Amino acid sequence: MYKVEALARGLNVLALFSRERPTMSFSDIVAASSLSKATVFRILSTLSNLGYLERNDENRRYRPSLKVLQLGFTTLSSLELRHLARPLTERLAQRVGQTVSMAVLDGMDVVYIDRVRHNAVLGVVLGLGSRIPAHAASLGKAILAFLPPDELQRRLEGAELPACTPHTASGHSALHADLERVRELGYSLNDEEWVLGLRSTAAPILNDHGEVVASINSAVPAALVSRAELERRISPQVRATALEISHALGYDGALGSVGEAA
Repeated sequence: MYKVEALARGLNVLALFSRERPTMSFSDIVAASSLSKATVFRILSTLSNLGYLERNDENRRYRPSLKVLQLGFTTLSSLELRHLARPLTERLAQRVGQTVSMAVLDGMDVVYIDRVRHNAVLGVVLGLGSRIPAHAASLGKAILAFLPPDELQRRLEGAELPACTPHTASGHSALHADLERVRELGYSLNDEEWVLGLRSTAAPILNDHGEVVASINSAVPAALVSRAELERRISPQVRATALEISHALGYDGALGSVGEAA
């Protein structure tokens, strides 16, 4: 079997990044890859020049760029969506005083494609490309709720939906009930379902055909923001911003009626 060794080494380096290891230093990559420093240097330089890796000049750590995400999401231009939505998500983060994130669905995981950090300390560090279980995330439930019924059923078939915390809606019946509520409200809630000490609320982003393509959320420390305050003060603003982004993509409905319009 013919093999391009340099290409294989480059792809293997990209594969070193994961949910548990979203960023890596030069020395981390050398140790994990078992390649020489000279080889790793050439690979990192090439991947960075081609736009597949980003290097933080402050801490000298590397992370996969949005270009890597685009390889797996050919039907969605994550970069274009990110740039279009960025002014609105930055404004939302400023208004609510909390971190705002954007994600897309891949299988039964959500993958982060953008994040506007705020001074509020969440205790959870997630970089671009990080994955978390969709059923345990507000970002995931906001997307799952507005999928066509047959696609939702296909994705859930065989899915185990494990409990990440004692609060996770881990069974199929519980998840379906949760998704029905999301469709009615136009936003989702996560009350310490993925990690203890973290709450969040999310809303879907629709394209010009009424198809859900992504979601945005705002995450808050559970010790500082109650579920009631989250739903009263932040959820409406997240939903309104998601609708603004959807309108920019050509969607002309309202989130409360997305399920009927899609």
